[in-house]
Amino acid sequence: MLKFFEIQLRQFLVFFLFALAGHSSVAHLITAGNLTLNVLPDKAVLLVGVPVAFFKGIDTNQDGLLQPDEIKSQRDQIIEQLDQAIEIKMGGLKGEAIDDQIIVSLHVDSQSSTPQIEWLRQLKFSEDNFNLPVNVEFSERLLVNEYFLKVQRSEVQEVALLSSSHTSHAFFKDRWQTFLSFVIEGWNHIVYGYDHVVFVIILLAAGVQMKRWLWVLTSFTLAHGITYALASFGLVQVKPELIEPIIAITILLTAMLNLFKIQPRLRLEMAGVFGLGLFHGLGFASAMSMQLNGARFPVSTVLGFNLGVEMGQVAIAAVLGFVFWALKNQPELLEKIRIVMIWIGFFAGAFWLFERI
Repeated sequence: MLKFFEIQLRQFLVFFLFALAGHSSVAHLITAGNLTLNVLPDKAVLLVGVPVAFFKGIDTNQDGLLQPDEIKSQRDQIIEQLDQAIEIKMGGLKGEAIDDQIIVSLHVDSQSSTPQIEWLRQLKFSEDNFNLPVNVEFSERLLVNEYFLKVQRSEVQEVALLSSSHTSHAFFKDRWQTFLSFVIEGWNHIVYGYDHVVFVIILLAAGVQMKRWLWVLTSFTLAHGITYALASFGLVQVKPELIEPIIAITILLTAMLNLFKIQPRLRLEMAGVFGLGLFHGLGFASAMSMQLNGARFPVSTVLGFNLGVEMGQVAIAAVLGFVFWALKNQPELLEKIRIVMIWIGFFAGAFWLFERI
């Protein structure tokens, strides 16, 4: 039985490393497209750039470019596909399209071919809805790359980043709605942020004692909460390209200490975890910089995001705790699983460090 589990663990390790090679870190995001939306008392004006590759049946020769005559002859089909891919709502209601224009501002050769088009649309909304939240939603097919959104209403401007895992965003929410949305953002970031998940797993796998888990997680929480808040309020500014390799180093360092069976006293370990957690807080802030920029309720965003992150950490600890509890009567297998987790963390940290430097 133990031999069977050993084989399964080795297979899982190999699978994990191959999967890891197919994923870049999600701790930072790269903007690939832009959308601006200006909300006026009587209408909303949308401008968005869309690559030619998005459209179906438009680029007939499949060269990734469109000529002026192709755009002119297929204008209705282009607008129809854009209308299905991008939805703008105000107060939960869609606006009425009163004007559509297709613009070309980017050329790739001496002729008129273009790899993208810009869509300028004017939408009519009821003036009664002017102060209500504005929701922008993209189809997943359009979000092959991330889109940077900038929405302005009167003197207030908010920005956000849409991706395949975050296909819609509500702008101009009230304080409570902002808090709830950032709780979800925090949850998603820790659950889908593979580097942070790996760090927490290595940290917990180093020693299976409930008291230790409580104190090291508390230290990590306080540390990343402090630096996330400082960075969110603009009191600390660190470039993401400097923070990301350091986060990988924190994973490598934690894994190596565990592999060499270096177990410091609890207070010293808490201090070390606190120091490492400071860098993770800066990583959180760099990943959320777009959503935090110009936020109307900065306190709600910081509190909500941190709560979401902690909920994710508690969920990870609960799953790990259940696994360890279920195997408490099989100490040999439990030890093998624990060591495999640490080795996975070591290789993951090495991969991310190599990727980010």
